[in-house]
This record gives sequence, C-alpha cells and structure tokens, in this order.
Amino acid sequence: MSGSTDPFTETAEFVDDASYSWWRDTHPEGFVLAVRARHPPLLHRATCSDVDPDRKSGRLKAKGSRQVCADMKSALRAWADREIPDGGKLLARCPKCGP
Repeated sequence: MSGSTDPFTETAEFVDDASYSWWRDTHPEGFVLAVRARHPPLLHRATCSDVDPDRKSGRLKAKGSRQVCADMKSALRAWADREIPDGGKLLARCPKCGP
C-alpha cells in the first residue's frame, strides 16, 4: 500500500497471490488495473473472473504483468498517469465486468 489513507489516491500492489486474493475478497466494490506487456492497461471490478488468480493464474503471473488495486477508479487513473506514459489518459474497461 502507498502511505496514504485517501481512497481517492491510495493504490496497492501485492507480490504474492495470497495477499492479492485477500485484497480482492475484502474489497468487492474495488477495482483492479491489469497491466500486461504489449497490451494497454485494462480496468476491472475486483470481482471480475479475469483478474481472479485461481482462474487466470498464468496470465496474472506473466512477465511484465501487474495488478494494481484500489477502492476508487480515480486512484488507478492517477497511478496510470504517474507510471505509464500516456496510460492514464483513457483506461480501457473490461467488457465482461463493465467497471
């Protein structure tokens, strides 16, 4: 987690599946930004099966893949603005979960 407690800016990334799964389970109203090599960042609801490590473990562990978690979409947009060149201008939304 970042040092902030502001839900509009706070994001989290986890190095292990257990911590990531815990966050998803305890933040069902939250959002996950899936960042993969050679693909634009894709915004998901925390409950989306596409970001479930039990269902998509290979995709989530691929080299260059990151899952950035937040309670608010605005926090993920701000993260993308800081971390991805031109990545935060317009985040693609998952067609399955429609965040």
